[in-house]
Amino acid sequence: MSQILNFKNIALSHIDFGDFSYSLSPELDIVPDESLTESISRHGILHPPIVRETTPDFYIIVSGRKRLLALQALDTESACGCLVIYRHVPELDVFSLLLEEVQLARKLTTIEKAIFLQKITAITDESQIIRDFLPRLGLAPAPFSIKHTIRLFDLEDPIRRSLHHGTLSETVAYDFILLSPQDRMALFEIITSLRLSFSFQKKLLNICRELASRANMSIAALLDNDEVQGILHHQDANPPQKTKNLMLWLSRKHMPRFSQAAEEFRHFIAAMQLPKNISVAHTPFFEDDSMILSITFSNRKSLQDAWEKIRHAAYGNDN
Repeated sequence: MSQILNFKNIALSHIDFGDFSYSLSPELDIVPDESLTESISRHGILHPPIVRETTPDFYIIVSGRKRLLALQALDTESACGCLVIYRHVPELDVFSLLLEEVQLARKLTTIEKAIFLQKITAITDESQIIRDFLPRLGLAPAPFSIKHTIRLFDLEDPIRRSLHHGTLSETVAYDFILLSPQDRMALFEIITSLRLSFSFQKKLLNICRELASRANMSIAALLDNDEVQGILHHQDANPPQKTKNLMLWLSRKHMPRFSQAAEEFRHFIAAMQLPKNISVAHTPFFEDDSMILSITFSNRKSLQDAWEKIRHAAYGNDN
């Protein structure tokens, strides 16, 4: 593979920055990091970008777009030392080299894997992808892996970008595929605005899906509710407070008897005015009326001093 690369100094004006044939990013509006630009201004590009020749003395970017954009921002008339892949090299070899180049630096995101698979399915057959590429992508070598990953393109651009940046759970993203566009966007807007953790994303999805099914309505309609919208747009509440209030509202709808019992239990405990070292717990789903009293002692002697009173209260005069 190393024989297909040749080093050459190329003028930036001879590079087509508008061609994204080999880009694995879901974003076309790439902006170089300030630290990268500063580094290039001090020392130049230390790791050569890879370009492919399209016509004599004209090239498109295979990898290193950010580095080239940063250099272009500093001086549009400059040139850059690049590793060149010439026109006779097969497309599949170019993509194989691209994958190698990216994975030397980091792992691909799920969306980048989907983009890669989408692009190489147009130039080779399924059996070769399964044999030569799926293991390198960390995917099971089976046709299902290709279809399953490429299905992420059924999602809207904002959702794919969020998955790419790691703010949307991969599990939730795949669940989104099974929802209508209106339902997944309604959920996605809440996930984004409240900056929900992966666990809360999954909990939100599961509860909303069950409630909507139970009421024979869409998730979007379920969330287009005056109470929900009041929670989400409360001016004096921050995202964690809104998250707590939204999940409480959904839980009450999801398990009304449990929510009522939990509310009554909270009032009961509050009325007892327990000190900080004492707590009371109920059974997991209020299966019965039994409760567990827990007392924290600072040391062994404190426990021994209190034990006679505790024993007497627990056993009465039987011992």
